Amino acid sequence: MASDAQNGDGSQLSYETLGLIDTSAVDNEMWMLRIPSKLEAVWKDAPDGTVLGELVFKKGGKTNGKAVKPSLSVQCEESLVSSSDVPLFYNLEAMTKKVPNLYPFTRCSGGNVTLHGTVSRTANLQASRDDPRYRQLSKNRLLQTSVNNSRFVKPVEATELSVRKSLAKSQGFGSAVQAFGQRLKDDRENPNAADQNDRKRKYVSVPTRSVVFELFGHQPYWTVKQLKEESGKPEKEIRIVLADIGDYHRSGEHKNMWELKEEYQQSQGK
Repeated sequence: MASDAQNGDGSQLSYETLGLIDTSAVDNEMWMLRIPSKLEAVWKDAPDGTVLGELVFKKGGKTNGKAVKPSLSVQCEESLVSSSDVPLFYNLEAMTKKVPNLYPFTRCSGGNVTLHGTVSRTANLQASRDDPRYRQLSKNRLLQTSVNNSRFVKPVEATELSVRKSLAKSQGFGSAVQAFGQRLKDDRENPNAADQNDRKRKYVSVPTRSVVFELFGHQPYWTVKQLKEESGKPEKEIRIVLADIGDYHRSGEHKNMWELKEEYQQSQGK
C-alpha cells in the first residue's frame, strides 16, 4: 500500500485530510479591501505583530445644520511611513454589498482547506484629500507630468499626406473663391468658429493633459463633449486624463460634468 506523500517543505500529506474542506466558519462575514500599492508594500515589510494603524468609525448626523455622512477611515501608524511619502490617512470608498461568492481560505500542510468566512462587502482604501502628504504627492506628480521640455512629434499617416497633396493640386481660382465663400457662410452661422479653430490648431502639438488643465483654468466645469469640441483632442484621451485628475458629478447643478480634483484646483490657484 502506498505511503503518504510529502509537501515541498517536508511536511507530511495525509490521505485522510487531503482534499477536505473545513466550512465551520463559512458564515462569518468578512470585508475585502483594495489598498494602494505603496501602502501595501509598507504593511507587508512591517515585522509580525506590528500595529499597522487604527480604524475610525464616524457617526452620521448633522453638524451646524449640515448633514454628515457616516464613514470609515484608516489612520496608518506614523512610524511606518515616516521615511517615505506614503500618506497617513485613508477613506473607505466605493463600498458595495453586491459581490460574487468569495471565500478567503488557507491551504493547510495536511492538504486540507479551511474557509475563514464569506466576503459580504468590498471597498477601496483611498488616500484622504485632506492629508498634507497626499497633497504634496499629488503636486509632485503634477509637476513631473506637466513640465515637459522635450519636443512633441505627431505622426502623420501616408494616406493623409497624399490626400493633402491632391487637394492642393486641385485648388484653382474657382475652388479658392468657393472656399472663401464657404468660410464667410460658416462665420455668419457660428461667429466663434474661427477662434475655436485657431485654438484647436494651437493645441495640436500640446499633450492632452496640459490642454485639459488649461481649459479648466478658463472655467471650472466641463462635459467631455465640450472639452473635445474646444480642444480637438480625441475623446478617449480626454477621458483617460479626466479619470486621473477630475471628479465627475452624477447629480446636482453640474450633473454629467467634470471638475478638477481639489488638490489640482489648489495647485492651479498658486
